[in-house]
Amino acid sequence: MNNIASIAISNTTRKFDKDYHYIIPDKYIGSIVPGMRVIVPFGKSNRLVEGYVLDVLESPEVSSLKEISRVIDEKPVLKENMIRLACWMKRQYICTYYDTIKCMLPPGTGVSSTKVVRLKKCEGGFKGNIKKIIDVLAECGGEMEYEELKKQVNTKTFAKYINNLKEQGCIEVHEEFTSKVKEKYVRAVYLAKPWEEVVYDIETNKIKNIKHIRILELLAENEYIPVGDIVRFVGVSAGVLDTLKKKGYLEFEDIEVTRDPAANMPYERTLPMKPTQEQQVVIDRVKSMLDSGEFNEVLLHGITGSGKTEVYLQLIGHCISMGKQAIVLVPEISLTPQMVNRFKGRFGEDVAVMHSRLSLGERYDQWRLVRDGRTKVVVGARSAVFAPFDNLGLVIIDEEHESSYKSEIVPKYHAAEIARQRCIMENAVLLYGSATPSVETYYRAKTGEIELLEMTKRANNMLLPEVKVVDMRNELNAGNRSVFSRCLQNEIRKNIDSGQQTIVFLNRRGYATFILCRNCGYVLKCPYCDVSLTYHSHEERVICHYCGFTVKNPEHCPKCKSNHIRNFGTGTQKIEEEVKKQFEGCTVIRMDLDTTTGKNSHEEILRKFRDDNINVMVGTQMIAKGHDFPNVTLVGVLAADSILNTGDYKAAERTFQLLTQVAGRAGRGTIPGRVIIQTYNTDNYSIVCACEQDYVSFYNNEILVRKNLQYPPFIHLASVILSGVNDKQVLNRALFVKNELCRHFKDNGSTAQILGPLRAPLAKIKNKYRWRIVIKCEESDKLIDVLTKVSDGYYSKSAKNSVALSVDINPVNML
Repeated sequence: MNNIASIAISNTTRKFDKDYHYIIPDKYIGSIVPGMRVIVPFGKSNRLVEGYVLDVLESPEVSSLKEISRVIDEKPVLKENMIRLACWMKRQYICTYYDTIKCMLPPGTGVSSTKVVRLKKCEGGFKGNIKKIIDVLAECGGEMEYEELKKQVNTKTFAKYINNLKEQGCIEVHEEFTSKVKEKYVRAVYLAKPWEEVVYDIETNKIKNIKHIRILELLAENEYIPVGDIVRFVGVSAGVLDTLKKKGYLEFEDIEVTRDPAANMPYERTLPMKPTQEQQVVIDRVKSMLDSGEFNEVLLHGITGSGKTEVYLQLIGHCISMGKQAIVLVPEISLTPQMVNRFKGRFGEDVAVMHSRLSLGERYDQWRLVRDGRTKVVVGARSAVFAPFDNLGLVIIDEEHESSYKSEIVPKYHAAEIARQRCIMENAVLLYGSATPSVETYYRAKTGEIELLEMTKRANNMLLPEVKVVDMRNELNAGNRSVFSRCLQNEIRKNIDSGQQTIVFLNRRGYATFILCRNCGYVLKCPYCDVSLTYHSHEERVICHYCGFTVKNPEHCPKCKSNHIRNFGTGTQKIEEEVKKQFEGCTVIRMDLDTTTGKNSHEEILRKFRDDNINVMVGTQMIAKGHDFPNVTLVGVLAADSILNTGDYKAAERTFQLLTQVAGRAGRGTIPGRVIIQTYNTDNYSIVCACEQDYVSFYNNEILVRKNLQYPPFIHLASVILSGVNDKQVLNRALFVKNELCRHFKDNGSTAQILGPLRAPLAKIKNKYRWRIVIKCEESDKLIDVLTKVSDGYYSKSAKNSVALSVDINPVNML
């Protein structure tokens, strides 16, 4: 008889993060299974906390153990495959059980407790504050939340009085546990009599009111109708429904409704297209991998427009026919509406959507559909990799090179690493897809670690767009001070005149990148971060893009009081304004982080651009990937070399990827595309190769640089950031951490290169100074072991230390 539960406690530090054993009370034996949430007493004070059942065991010796207090769930929220994944993540990313489990559950499902004080008896004879407590409770019906009662009584010794009353048996204090998000129910009506009886009553004039008849006729065609809908359709008040209920014609019932984010998204059912020769080769090979029922990993390197999505659709169709399930990851939330349309069109209601722009209720309901086996396909952003399927057959990572697949908060996981581990555990196939694969993934393919499949032709047999590079130094020499080269100006005008669409890409939002006083040289900076403030013209404010600090745009220099202060640099807001100014009558739409804060703003902007045939779309990297607009024939890239100067070892790779991806938006219809790339650095290999759409040449150049400088994929990289409000204290702690790293690497006999501590490239964020240590190590396991010992040792010795330590293994952002 399994009478012991192994439980992970929520919200603990790593010091206390381990399996705790609790007795399963007799009433719960047989009903508690791994993956359920329970409430248990924890610590010396036996405070009630939430925990997750990791395993159920049998033990004859239970005398020293505490009992589970209550069970939260009727069915597990974690399946056994997800529990195994959580255990792997805990070690891999040096975090707690709860950190990993939070990734797997929709937000809002966490349990919060509320203390409630209830009056049991009131015999009188009390005085002072104790009488006040009794009186307040009596006035509120004998029950009140602990914190609200404390606020109303307003005494420093409140807890003492409460304990006194508890001992006398006058009150009881208990905890209630609730979640923010729950199932949604609506009040609905249905016919309480057989339709034949209703028809008879209508024909014999027993029912004479026309609105009553219309309500009953509507219900005859539908099993249930929500009260709100029927009131709106027929134009009656809810009281009319009450009247029909009293006469015995209707009954009310609360029914559960699923909050579907794609409910109002139109889609047409589609059939599989006839594959091209290259597509067929890929489909056949991956199908054979699926049929084997074993773990396989494959990179699909297909140029932009080669039809990778159709390949995905046909492979998922095969996966479903085998009785298995599939996950499709997309890098940007802005891609999801388009991808959802494609997948809904092919697979209908078998598709669930998971990404962070959904409401809490929508995310909860989509998660439950997946957990309960009511869908077969999940399409979503990074978090969708945790979709709770129990018969996974295929995971597809579209645009696998994208940095947004890496989490910037604990646990700092990469979706590709999670997907790979899931596929290993569940014998599934992992398919990476990209026109510009990451150097690390392509290296693994070229060295034979994973299989490489390629598609080198566009699916519609169209040629890749013609790319032209414009040297902006020559434009300046010719007297052109505009952000648009003369060539780009002419091509935009041609497109406007011919009714074709243009995309203008600049990877910098806002209106101006910094504010400078021309009198004293003062640059307006964020007081809490080591970055300049960005000017946003619509709000007439300057904003920090790191912490959100904002002030009105100053009219005078804060330092010298001169009025010679103005904005410099260019962002997407300014480009939007320049397009309107230079091309009279031109329609423009902008897509960046500032215009996509609303829930459905991505869909609305993309729909408007497509359906209203807007002349020009201006945007950041949101517009660079995955979108398919047949009437876009021109792409203009401004400041193509801006990323090259960020001080990141991946700068050249990111430049090549962005330029290639944004260029791929042109010429996807029947009209050939053109791309104009503006740069001051025409000779850099990343720009030259992007213009020629030549990934192999870029890779051959980049892999040599990585090998010479010892960067991934030849070593594993770790970034250790220490941050705090006292700069000197942060540096001292960083030096201590470096010494600890050196000692532990020496002890485990591994070699590592430890660089720093040096100030981080962003030396101050949110009023905290930042010092960075970079570690290069060939052995991943030994790197993780050392970082685990150093991190755990750091916090165990300095639990109240004001200097925080953050570890990121194989970071995608070195800032």
